[in-house]
Amino acid sequence: MNSGAKQMILLTVAISIAALLGWWLARDVRESTDPGREEQRSEPVPVTRQFDPENAASKIADRPPRRPRLGLEDALFGIPNERLVRFKTDADYADFLRRLAASEARLLGKLDQFRTVRVGFDDLEDLYGLLDDEGEFFGNFLVAIPDLPEVGAQAGALPFYTNTLAWLGFTGDNSNWGEGVRVAILDTGLAEHSAFPNPIPQIDLLEDGAEVPLHGHGTAVTSLIAGNHSVSPGIAPRTEVISIRIGDETGSSNSFLLAEGITRAVDEGAQIINISMGSYGDSIIVQEAVDYARANGVLLVAAAGNEGLDIPAFPAAYEGVISVGAVDAKGDHLDFSNAGDSLSLSAPGYSLNAAWLDEQFVLFTGTSASAPVVTAAIAATISEMGVSVPEAADLVLSYLNEAGAPGPDPAFGGGILDIGRVMNSNTAGIYDAALASNYFQPAAGEDAVDRIFVTVQNRGTETLSNLQINITLPEGTYPRTVGTLRPGDVVTVDRPVTIRPDTASLSVKSSVDIPGNLRDAKPDNDALGTEIILIEPEPPAEDPPEE
Repeated sequence: MNSGAKQMILLTVAISIAALLGWWLARDVRESTDPGREEQRSEPVPVTRQFDPENAASKIADRPPRRPRLGLEDALFGIPNERLVRFKTDADYADFLRRLAASEARLLGKLDQFRTVRVGFDDLEDLYGLLDDEGEFFGNFLVAIPDLPEVGAQAGALPFYTNTLAWLGFTGDNSNWGEGVRVAILDTGLAEHSAFPNPIPQIDLLEDGAEVPLHGHGTAVTSLIAGNHSVSPGIAPRTEVISIRIGDETGSSNSFLLAEGITRAVDEGAQIINISMGSYGDSIIVQEAVDYARANGVLLVAAAGNEGLDIPAFPAAYEGVISVGAVDAKGDHLDFSNAGDSLSLSAPGYSLNAAWLDEQFVLFTGTSASAPVVTAAIAATISEMGVSVPEAADLVLSYLNEAGAPGPDPAFGGGILDIGRVMNSNTAGIYDAALASNYFQPAAGEDAVDRIFVTVQNRGTETLSNLQINITLPEGTYPRTVGTLRPGDVVTVDRPVTIRPDTASLSVKSSVDIPGNLRDAKPDNDALGTEIILIEPEPPAEDPPEE
């Protein structure tokens, strides 16, 4: 879908976007990754659970069997028959709580540090009768992980399966990655599974003692970080995970529970918080919780969302949150992955092996999968490089692989995650000239010619000189020479191209060579072929109705 079409979608749904039910953060392919595999499994270790009796009133009581469809009023004000009320002073906050206890409205939860109360009511007048000039009320928005995609991956997308870590540039021993790093996962809880041989504590902000069935999404997300199983190997299996449940069996949560989960994660000593859920309601209370985490030195990593929109979901869209988009194993941006100027980076997000309920394994797809891959990479960088959380995040973001349009762009953010480059950043003698992208720029403005931009990146640790770049178009091959390219730097060369109006596609092949006797560490990234679609094919004609 082109940018103009996406903008039109955004205009159409701008008012009611908070009510979008179609956004999803996981594609749950509920089948074994290899039904014929005989796997020796250890018995699953029971999950240790900690409930939240103090806020028992905030738990979801009468949950619908399916996620509710919200209307326009709900999009503007959040979940029906609920509001969040915030106060500026402790005295006003305490006074409201006293009056609420004697009213027809209901206390559903409270966050003392933000002086915020979650109120339920049958009649809005019950709430209005409690409010005075001191209280500010706003919506409690849906936070969710829908079960099925509204926008699928493009045809030909390549899955990762168990090859994620190797694809990210590392084939060594990662068994100790994440050791000593505490990561909180805000999601739908955690099932007992042989992928987790050691106990993982769970704080349940949803239950008040009565068991609420699990959704498998949280188990899948956790396994991508800390799984220890040959079918679903985690990237940083020694990470100290805290599972904080904020979502019910339908994958539903809300702004209040998300804010409560963030603050609880900070108070529990988390260094990184992974959020593979999201909302299109811009909640003041969630923003305050994000600010609280950042003020305490806690890093937040969040999924961008999967509607194919030009804006990430919240909290990924907030300043200071690392927002993650999805690519397939060819390094292509996946059509469902939200884009936007606030996107930080992209990571694997198509058919990753992951754990699920009932000792199952699934192929996990979506930015829900991409976010924990980045979280695990940062945790691994902390433990292996001996650096702080912000230093680890800076390293990961400094060694991204260029992709798409030259420089940071809305589809890929700053580039694609490469753990191998991070881990080898202090290793001398690595020569790696990579052909990063072939990008087509239609004629626009004063430059009234179509152009092909070819981007080369130095992904090694040594300076490269006199690189030979060849651009092959249908009319011929055009050589270029690049003088000097320092480690991590990129260079883009362009070539005008003449395209007839009826041309449906353009084939571009480019390559880069390191002269002399230097050994290229990864010769497989020295060439790139791209088929650029210029005219979308017509959809197949529908059969006429039978008479």
